[in-house]
Amino acid sequence: MTYDANFIAALEPAQLASAREVPLPRQHLGRGVMLLLVLLRVYVIAAIPVVVYAFITALLHPS
Repeated sequence: MTYDANFIAALEPAQLASAREVPLPRQHLGRGVMLLLVLLRVYVIAAIPVVVYAFITALLHPS
């Protein structure tokens, strides 16, 4: 079923709510997208200690 704005507008609130509760199928991601997600995870894990260090340093040595 494709998206039709007129069809969505004609639904009653309960029908719209029940239509939104239908789960979507999982999306299969390619190798490139998976690699980018892994690199993003590594970046976030590496950035957390740097941010914590900067925060603690700023608290201990206010300028």
